Amino acid sequence: MRLLPSDPDIQTIVARIEGSDINLQPDFQRGEVWGEPKKRRLIDSILREWHVPPIHVVEVKETAKQDVLDGQQRLAAIRDFVNGDIVVDGYTQPEDPEIVQLDGLSYEGLPEKWRRKFDQFTIRVFKIIDYKPEEPGELFYRLNQPANLTAAEQRNAFFGPARQQVKELAKSMEDAGLTSTILGFSNSRMAYDDVIAKVCFALDRETLVEKITGAKITNKYRTQEEFSESSYYRVEQAIKLMGESSDHFHSEIKFNKATLFSWLCFLASLEKNESEINSKIIGEFISLFEKLRSRTKENVDPTNYPILIEHNSLEDHILDMFNDRASSRAADVSSVLIRDIALWLILSRFMSTVYPDYILKSNNIKLISEKFPQEKWVGAESKVIEQINNFIEDTNWGSDL
Repeated sequence: MRLLPSDPDIQTIVARIEGSDINLQPDFQRGEVWGEPKKRRLIDSILREWHVPPIHVVEVKETAKQDVLDGQQRLAAIRDFVNGDIVVDGYTQPEDPEIVQLDGLSYEGLPEKWRRKFDQFTIRVFKIIDYKPEEPGELFYRLNQPANLTAAEQRNAFFGPARQQVKELAKSMEDAGLTSTILGFSNSRMAYDDVIAKVCFALDRETLVEKITGAKITNKYRTQEEFSESSYYRVEQAIKLMGESSDHFHSEIKFNKATLFSWLCFLASLEKNESEINSKIIGEFISLFEKLRSRTKENVDPTNYPILIEHNSLEDHILDMFNDRASSRAADVSSVLIRDIALWLILSRFMSTVYPDYILKSNNIKLISEKFPQEKWVGAESKVIEQINNFIEDTNWGSDL
């Protein structure tokens, strides 16, 4: 890989963008996330003739066009200013008396001297040529390690099959109607991509017992190896089932990254053994589970719940344990396993109470039913934790995803 430096002025750069010689939105780039304050600070820096970090572009061999690898947000801010979408903030600190006089002016409204200074400001551009497929992504990753990018945003620069699979699955979530309105959070910082990559990784390893770290996912992207066809298909089906089930949600659902990971793994595991699982049943179950875990002890109305959660019951404690381990930071193996057990335990109760004639084939249901039979169970939380830990050890729970 070679990097060829040049120092074009802004007028030249903008002309290249408008002529489509420079592409600000190649498919490995995140969306434009800078707000107006940050864009205005960049314009202020240019007007003051301060340093602007270099831009890195990748020359596409087939077309000789340039894809922006690093510097997309800066170039978009410059483009927006020239197009009149943002104006000068003359009071950006530290105040400069000359810049104050430009406050509120658009590019076209700048005095001729200032517009000329802006147009003639040069930015160092590194054009990347003679590269191997994996090298631009590696460079992007290293350039942005100190930056405020999410792990998923950094990984997204790694060209390769794993990245492409995750992007397709993230798109399938949108196609399935799984948006922020349903899930409770958006994909603006590639949060869905992050969750999906971890689910694919877990299914590839066929276990929940292995801790999934950002470094492991990044290394997967680096290897240029794809996730298995089976893992891809299972995630795709889990997303499809959740999308179809969302039509039957009867309460507000608010997932986060940790709980969405658990739900997708749960649905993938359920579909592995239940080829004709009913989306209406799953929609009702997801609604019930999420409603129950957000309950308060005082307002649980038995007429509204197929399963009444009694104080100090096994279900009461397991739902509290799920909530305690539902933070996105709770990525340790024990938290993942407890969330998974909670889903299967409440599913077992739900099915036996609401759909007693609908027999699930999953071995997880059998294990739950044998260890925690459906009679009224009351006990201290410490006893529940001990029983759950023993259950995990005795059954190797999570080792056959």
